Amino acid sequence: MHKNKIIFLDLDGTLIDHTLIPPDSAIEAINLAKANGHKLYINTGRSVCQVYDSIWELGFNGFIGGNGIYIESEGKELFHRPIPQLLVEKVHNYLADHEIGFFEEGQESLYAHPYYLPELASLLNITTQEAEAKTNRLFPATSYNHLSWHENVNKISIVLTEKVNLEVIREFLRPELVIGLWSLFGNEREFGDIYQGGTSKGTAVEFIMKNLDLPMSDAYCFGDSINDIEMIQIAGTGVAMGNSIPQVKAVADFVAEPVCEDGLWKAFRQLGLI
Repeated sequence: MHKNKIIFLDLDGTLIDHTLIPPDSAIEAINLAKANGHKLYINTGRSVCQVYDSIWELGFNGFIGGNGIYIESEGKELFHRPIPQLLVEKVHNYLADHEIGFFEEGQESLYAHPYYLPELASLLNITTQEAEAKTNRLFPATSYNHLSWHENVNKISIVLTEKVNLEVIREFLRPELVIGLWSLFGNEREFGDIYQGGTSKGTAVEFIMKNLDLPMSDAYCFGDSINDIEMIQIAGTGVAMGNSIPQVKAVADFVAEPVCEDGLWKAFRQLGLI
């Protein structure tokens, strides 16, 4: 059985499923892993304010948020790279002028523009009240109807309705900013994340391993989505959950069962972590 490895866990689709609560088997796997001397890090696209109390209560050694934009270890902030203020203002004004729904993602809250709820409702073909209820369930720290931009914004997330031309936006953002895609409701096209290039879940794993003075071979990375591909590729052992998209499974060293089928516990056991 392995001892003293570094385990990086994505959240959505890896540690939690649509219930937003870690399965009992995953909680047991984490506790057994800690007992074996392993260190565990959350590595998510979410920011600090988007992580639920039930996750923090598991007692992770560190947190990586915003796809590598924020890194802390053993309670200490090691790295934070928010979008420069002039760029936040530039993007905020562009999105508002083009009536694109969006929210700014800070450390303490998500700041939703007035266009956000109607555009999400349009995307999902639901009412604005239902769109607000869905948002509040997923991201309880969201506040609404913000007309002005904010400081210390990690990312800006836009709602990808049909009127949004991604190539036009990519061209507008160059060269300082990039856009990555993500989804929460099972549709192929839902949201875009605007952020600074050069950071990712993979660069964050490298940062932590260097900070701990450990080889990459000691890193075990678990994920399921497109933003997990880089960290799974560079890890000593990269694990794709059974519910992963095909591109993740294609680059993984090991394919686990789905999260809702005790996937983490089984993978930890099969890999000799517990």
